[in-house]
Amino acid sequence: MERRQTPLVALVDVSAKMGGVEFSTLYLAQRMDRNRFRPLVICPEEGDLPQRCRESGVPVQIVRQPRLLTSSFRLGKRLMPNPLSWIVNLVLFIVIARRIARTVQQAGAALICTKGLFAHFYGGLAARMAGVPCVWHVQDLIANRYGGLYMRLFGMAGRLLADRLIADGTPIQAQWERYLPQHRIHLIYNGVDTEQFSPETDGTAVRAEWGVDQETLLIGNAARLTPWKGQDYLISAFATLAESFPHAALVLIGAPTFDNDAFERHLRELAAPLGKRVIFAGFRWDLPQVLAALDIYAHISVEKDTSPLSIVSAAASGKPILCTAVEGVAELFKHGETALIVPPKDVPTLAEGLRQLLSEAERRKALGSAARRMAEQALSLDQFARACEAVFERSLFERHR
Repeated sequence: MERRQTPLVALVDVSAKMGGVEFSTLYLAQRMDRNRFRPLVICPEEGDLPQRCRESGVPVQIVRQPRLLTSSFRLGKRLMPNPLSWIVNLVLFIVIARRIARTVQQAGAALICTKGLFAHFYGGLAARMAGVPCVWHVQDLIANRYGGLYMRLFGMAGRLLADRLIADGTPIQAQWERYLPQHRIHLIYNGVDTEQFSPETDGTAVRAEWGVDQETLLIGNAARLTPWKGQDYLISAFATLAESFPHAALVLIGAPTFDNDAFERHLRELAAPLGKRVIFAGFRWDLPQVLAALDIYAHISVEKDTSPLSIVSAAASGKPILCTAVEGVAELFKHGETALIVPPKDVPTLAEGLRQLLSEAERRKALGSAARRMAEQALSLDQFARACEAVFERSLFERHR
């Protein structure tokens, strides 16, 4: 008897450029249990994500897309909605959806999982056209703009297009509970490879590249350079401690996105008085080695930030973590046990937290070890992949029962 082939899952990503969403796409595709599901990654263009997928043996299909219009425009300092773009984009979504549906049908995919805000729309439409279930993997909070209009539009689309929804943090879960039945929403935190991100990883070469000797205590943050990630507060807090801790330095790993070049210039101006003690490292592919080079990891978002891969990776790397008490981050940790948690936008309290970690080697060691244990128990890539697969199986079962 011919063995039944495992179902093919099409992971429809909104971008080919690597960000948090794209890394989670790559990780899921790599770690998917081939006895349960086979992955196919669909991207809008060539780039880092399809290249990394192919290097890992994950099949990729490029489905070209017309350029979508921005949904808002600036009038002075105000951000205004652009209703014309919504009409145009709806037509473009249908065009893209038809292309993806054709690709999915030709590949024989049994299910579509969408990754990224626009992908939820056209991927969901493609699933309906192809007659297969659709799971939205939502890793972005919907901005509460224009009296909640955006969220209402997404909510209507989700009811129509998503069989099930995966939220990567409780803030996203809470946003969607108004629009979808509870049984269709699944909370699954992001996971990382706890062998790749490990206390055993060597960061010596990275420190040497940055000109940081082994005696220097290196504080690091890995995130997009954008105001809501709070790097300005981190620089300000470090500045208050710099004189007391002459053997400490700060490194910011990441690059600006969209229209945030001005914010990077602001950060560099803030850091200028500290000279070479603040390093702007830019985007890095070698995050395991970069995190291994750090002595302290600081994640200082000022808004909701749902299980960011950088802080999950830092925990798996066994780094002592200082983070802000924002939804989606603080829920991962216990204050004083697996991390130090401080209020957002509070420079004096942030500085005090850094002072404690810089002063107490044993506390750094204890917090780092506890974070590593927590990551192994709750945030591994295998746990993440198995949980996503369970949602896929449930969606397929309901569609075919």
